[in-house]
Amino acid sequence: MPCPSGCKTPMEKIKEDKIYYRNAEPIVITELVIHVCETCGQESMPLASARMVEDVLNDKVRPSGKFIAEKFEASESCQGSSDELKTAIKTVTRISA
Repeated sequence: MPCPSGCKTPMEKIKEDKIYYRNAEPIVITELVIHVCETCGQESMPLASARMVEDVLNDKVRPSGKFIAEKFEASESCQGSSDELKTAIKTVTRISA
C-alpha cells in the first residue's frame, strides 16, 4: 500500500495495541491491524480495523476481560511514604481485535 504522504517506501502492515476511550474509560484493543510508513510514520487503518474500533466504541463488542497495568512507581526519594504511594495501578478494559 502506498503512503498517503507520497513517500517512496510502501507502508508496512503491523499489529499493534491501541488505547481508545469510551465513556471516559480506557479501552485497549489488542492486535489491531494498521499500516505504517517507515519513512514518515503515517498510519492508515484498514476498513476492517476501523469497523472494529467503531463497534468497540459503540459498545457492540463485549470485553475479553480486565487487566491491571502498573501506572508508575514512586522514586527512591519517597522513602517512608505509605505503601499505597509506592505503586499506583489502573484497571483497563481489554478487547482483542
